[in-house]
Order: sequence, then C-alpha cells, then structure tokens
Amino acid sequence: MNMTPFRAGTISIFLFAGLIAFSGAAISAEKFKADPGSNATWTGEGGLDNFVGTCAPCHGEGGKGDGMLAESLGEGVKARDLTDAKYLSTKTDDELFKVVKFGGASVKLSDAMPPQKDTFTDAEIKQIVQYVRNSICKCKYEGKKK
Repeated sequence: MNMTPFRAGTISIFLFAGLIAFSGAAISAEKFKADPGSNATWTGEGGLDNFVGTCAPCHGEGGKGDGMLAESLGEGVKARDLTDAKYLSTKTDDELFKVVKFGGASVKLSDAMPPQKDTFTDAEIKQIVQYVRNSICKCKYEGKKK
C-alpha cells in the first residue's frame, strides 16, 4: 500500500493526538489512587485536589470557613473552621469520614454540610480527611473533651 506524504502525516498526527489523550487520562486518574504511607496510613496528599475542588468553596482553601460560598449557607450558619485544632483533635478520623461521606446532619451537625457519598470513593474521602489533618489543622485525634 502506497501512502502519500500528506496521508502519512495526517495519520501520524491523529496517532500522536490519541496517545496524548490517553496518557492524559492516565495521569488525571493517578491522583485519585490511594496514597498509603508507612503502615498503610493515609498521607492525605491525594486529598488536596478534591478538597480544593469540592470543600474549599465553603471552607476556604486554607480551611478557615471563609470560602466564597460561606456567606450563602443560611442565616447564622457558618462553615466549620478546619484550622481549629482544639476542636478537630476531639474528632476521630472515622467521625470526620462520616461527616464528609454522609453529611453534617448524619452526625447531628449542620445539614448545610452536604453528603459526598456520590462524589467521592471511600479512599478519596480518607485522603481528604488526612489532608485536613496533616495540612490544615495540623492535628491528630487526642481524645474527647472532658
């Protein structure tokens, strides 16, 4: 089969474009994989993009509860200040996981915090929780207040 230079060039361009498209899909999927650290704990690095894309509009990129939608949550309703280590250190990772997955009302908090069970996998929610722990409040669970 004889190909003209034009036809060969066109085919090469389409093959190259397809290769780029498929490699881009693999790269974007990569950031949502589990990021286990030592002893299979979660580092939270994978939670950054999901936090910024979904949580930051209310909680703010720095987690202070000052996101662009924070004022629109309703009369007297404020987004949680996730930098409050004193408060968050009284919450287990499982409690924080439940708030994200099932929403605030599921744990007797504000129903302004919507459930994310249809948005994120359990692994992605764990990454968000650890991102909040490691990068925003910089705290860990220390037990319930007495």
